[in-house]
Amino acid sequence: MKLHQGVRLRLPGDSRSYQLLNIDESRGRCYLRQLPLTRDGSLVLDVALEALAGAQPV
Repeated sequence: MKLHQGVRLRLPGDSRSYQLLNIDESRGRCYLRQLPLTRDGSLVLDVALEALAGAQPV
């Protein structure tokens, strides 16, 4: 899967949906936020790029 900013995905073993906000290849990290968005904003998660292996687009 080609990852790009804004893609919606599900992580392996997790039924929740996330939106990919940014990829920091130099650090091997990416930033996700859980969907649906909440009125007060959504928590941003800092995740290792390896965690996206096997992620499924939504």
